[in-house]
Amino acid sequence: MNTPFTASNRTIHLWAVGAMADYMLYLSFNALIMPIFTTAFGLSPVLVGWALMLPRITDAIIDPFVGHMSDITHTRWGRRRPFILGAALLGAVVVVSMWWVSRDWPVAAQFTWLLVASILLFVCYGTFSMTHIALGYELSDDYNNRTKVVAVRTVYFSLASIGGGWAYWLALRPVFGNEITGVRWVAAGMAVIVLVAGMVPVLVCRERFPNANRKHVNIWKALRSTLHVRPFVLLLLLRFAQTLGTSLYGAVAFFIGVYSVCQGDKSKLTFLNGLGGMAGFLMSFALVPLAAPICRRLGKRWGIIVGYGAAFLGSLILPVFARPGNPYLFFSWTLIFLPTTAILTMFMAAVMPDICDLDELNSGERREGLFSAVMSFVSKLENSVIMLIGGYLVTYAGFNAHLSQQPAEVLVKLRLFGFIPNIVFSGVAFAISWFVPLTQEMMDGVRAQLEERRNKTKS
Repeated sequence: MNTPFTASNRTIHLWAVGAMADYMLYLSFNALIMPIFTTAFGLSPVLVGWALMLPRITDAIIDPFVGHMSDITHTRWGRRRPFILGAALLGAVVVVSMWWVSRDWPVAAQFTWLLVASILLFVCYGTFSMTHIALGYELSDDYNNRTKVVAVRTVYFSLASIGGGWAYWLALRPVFGNEITGVRWVAAGMAVIVLVAGMVPVLVCRERFPNANRKHVNIWKALRSTLHVRPFVLLLLLRFAQTLGTSLYGAVAFFIGVYSVCQGDKSKLTFLNGLGGMAGFLMSFALVPLAAPICRRLGKRWGIIVGYGAAFLGSLILPVFARPGNPYLFFSWTLIFLPTTAILTMFMAAVMPDICDLDELNSGERREGLFSAVMSFVSKLENSVIMLIGGYLVTYAGFNAHLSQQPAEVLVKLRLFGFIPNIVFSGVAFAISWFVPLTQEMMDGVRAQLEERRNKTKS
């Protein structure tokens, strides 16, 4: 068997720079909308929840079509890069403009502005993320080195998260006058990063299979065929269970962190988030040389099992670390589970190229965009509902944005709404992880068959 293809380190790093744009596009939506529009603009958490849900549903519906189109589009720039370019340009504009709503506008006008901007932003994010990741699936055929490719991307993603972790903290600085003015300046800086980082893979990366999939395939038939790949179905179930737990917790985590753990001090929580971003970068940087050796030692299957086991353990003890008035104890939980979280993320991403190889063996087509889109579709549809539920849960708990401190009964409800689902669904994900079948022996056999087929095609 020939030595598996792996792109040069230069190519991998230049492709991975795009992850910084990916992070900045998602940061506004995931980390800033809820706190800014509830505590600064004063919108109801329910309305903000709807504004977080509807874009996810819209994008989830669009994702399979965009992913399929990126698989079958043929231009002199390749299949993926035109989509990456368009998403980066429009996304940068939306990142800046979405914060220019006024406090003096009627609630309906504020909500409409937020909703339209959120839909545009999330579509740009989804398109960029899918096509950029799909481009990266081609960078290595090696079972172990695929984890290295993911690890390098995570370094640049985490590098952006250093700035992202401090974004809300920076917006709160007195020099801006108020957090609304602050977030507008911060967003301008984020937009510059989106433009620059988004352009790098467009300008310097070339595709290995630019002429793949010349035959037109019906999208509905293609979508159905993805569900015949058993490892992919298991991966969908894993992500589904994981997202139910972490997203329900995440929907109320800001309020638990600020009003319970930090006793109403937003600045302290955002400061710790900034430290968390720095720690995440250092961890991802350390994993780059260790990624392939860890994969060779554990294998992706056991790496996923260990990762989900640690996530389940972390969910069980999180309530103990999230004690009211003990923010640094809360932060220590993040540091303790940061290594296993990073390893799990790395392995979950690294199995996707293996799944695409399995599909190519069965279908004869390269459909990285479609598989990435289906994964994104399930995740976003699930997250959209959870974001809405989160808004209702916060309201049902009795949260009042006009109070600097929330009543004790409100904090108890918020903690229950966050911690219990996290524990239950993390346990479900851990149970499912034992059925993942992707071993190196299995994928070596798949690659050998693909190489034989490609050599016959060339000859």
